[in-house]
Amino acid sequence: MKVGSPMQRLLIVDDEAYILSILRETLVAPDREFLLAMTGEEALRVANERGPLDVALIDKNLPGLSGIATTRLLKRMHPDMEVILLTGFASLDSAIEAIKVGAFDYFTKPIEDVSALRLKVQNAIEKTRLRREQRRLLAELRESEQRYRSVFEAGSDGLVICDGQTGLVEAANPAAQALYGYTAEEFQGLDAGELRTDDVVTLPGEGLRQETHRRKNSSAFQAEVVESRFSIGERAMRILAVRDISERVRAEQERRELEESLRHAQKMEAVGRLAGGIAHDFNNILTVIVTCADFLRMEVQEEKQQKDLDAILNAADRAAALTRQLLTFSRRQHPRHEVVSVNHVVKEMEDLFRRTIGENIDLVTSLTADAWQAQVDSDQLGQVLLNLVVNARDAMPQGGKLIIETKNLALDAAQARRQANLGPGEYICLSVTDTGVGMRREVMERIFEPFFTTKEQGKGTGLGLATVYGIVQQARGSVRVYSEPGFGTTFRIYLPRNESAVVKVTPPRAVLPPRGRGETILVAEDEDTVRSHIRRILSHNGYNVVEGRHGEEALAVARAHGGAIDLLLTDMVMPKMLGSDLAAALLQDRPSLRVMFMSGYSEYAIPEAQGEAMSFIQKPFTERQLLLQLRELLDLR
Repeated sequence: MKVGSPMQRLLIVDDEAYILSILRETLVAPDREFLLAMTGEEALRVANERGPLDVALIDKNLPGLSGIATTRLLKRMHPDMEVILLTGFASLDSAIEAIKVGAFDYFTKPIEDVSALRLKVQNAIEKTRLRREQRRLLAELRESEQRYRSVFEAGSDGLVICDGQTGLVEAANPAAQALYGYTAEEFQGLDAGELRTDDVVTLPGEGLRQETHRRKNSSAFQAEVVESRFSIGERAMRILAVRDISERVRAEQERRELEESLRHAQKMEAVGRLAGGIAHDFNNILTVIVTCADFLRMEVQEEKQQKDLDAILNAADRAAALTRQLLTFSRRQHPRHEVVSVNHVVKEMEDLFRRTIGENIDLVTSLTADAWQAQVDSDQLGQVLLNLVVNARDAMPQGGKLIIETKNLALDAAQARRQANLGPGEYICLSVTDTGVGMRREVMERIFEPFFTTKEQGKGTGLGLATVYGIVQQARGSVRVYSEPGFGTTFRIYLPRNESAVVKVTPPRAVLPPRGRGETILVAEDEDTVRSHIRRILSHNGYNVVEGRHGEEALAVARAHGGAIDLLLTDMVMPKMLGSDLAAALLQDRPSLRVMFMSGYSEYAIPEAQGEAMSFIQKPFTERQLLLQLRELLDLR
């Protein structure tokens, strides 16, 4: 069973065919399906026939049924869908109308800022998907609550009458007979104390208790018991009203878990956005630090100064590693997903694990022989395992056992939600279990937060498990933790099954960073200090440089440039024009142009149409890394 991202479905409504065509071409993407209509009536028909829509772009002034009326009716049909209105006459009244009808935004035709439209459409799609997911979770919560009420209200009570002094049963109603499995005769003379275990919880209310009761066949169930006392003449009697609440207890637990999952997902998303933004800005700063230190390292002669610069570069490397972990946690790192054998990754790292944990910990691997494959970055999966192994080692200072297991799981909707907070499907489950000190509940609730750690100062960054969380989320999986103080910890990672052939990834060959050969490079970067240092690196290494402070300026500079431009080096995210849009525009004028994208995080996919003529470099980068990748890209034939 293949698991992938669902198709994005966009409806475009305009009475002019060429505008429909232009908008479709502007917004086209591999994972998008377009539905086109020229009237409001046609749009309603298409929307009714083709099912849920993510976004609709609707011309305000349609013949017949107006764009406003069409929007209102479409929103009734698909309440989760966002609508972007298009109008030829922008005004305050247009904006007010759009707000009243519930439109996400509106644009004035002709649309000049194509990048803004694309970004707005993507934001609208994400908002639709988020609202749809929230609606699904809330529906599940309501279903869980309804099931709990149904079990609570429909359950029949068993009545048991016993002697107030001896506790011997004298009578039991049919409901009690069905509940316990005893006949009326078998109940006679039975000690009422034998119906329950010693597990008793007193509840609010007179005579109300929650107990674990035992049936005739020794099976246990959770019971809510109300005890009343009465007398017959001078004889004291007791009556027990017993209700089986096992289903209610399970339903309450399920409801609490769903609520906790929803709260946790919202918290982690907010923290992830913050972490990603910090890492992106910090990577721009690190780029300047690294390049400046590189320049000085080549110029200074004194050994002490060179050692100081080496210390700066080493500190920058550690800072860059931290930002990479933050980007992974926030799911804004650019992973190299491939189809891998999870068993193979475990086996390749087994020797490293043994050296890491030491001789006082026994490593046991239990790998399912026919374990399914998953689509994940194999290096990142190795990082996940190593982080979990190191955590397990630290939890067993006196030694113990570390168990790594793989298992194939086919989960239905209820199992997938309860076990992994995922959709139904086939998953490969990777478990790491230790016999260490375990964790308290309040610690488990925070372990995936970045910078949270229980280790002593200087012995942990608090990013290890945050990185694990981010990597697994990027692979469309889930990670769960189970632990009790004194009884060890188990991490379970669920990854969607992938039935494709295993992809073998060849590592890049190591080459020396040669100088340029007089090629001209166009640099587009909105951070002045970063752009200045890139220009300095390229100019000092045999390249000619032209530059722009943003996409539009770089495009104008390129078109005014009389000579050849061999390569575009552009930031991914810039004001006025995205790097991918700049590359697309320049490739129309210069089809042989090579393109290298750079970014503090790769949240946007690199266009694949140009194949090997494009590459990506992650900020911060050293002079050597930049020159190596530039030369390799320029030398492609």
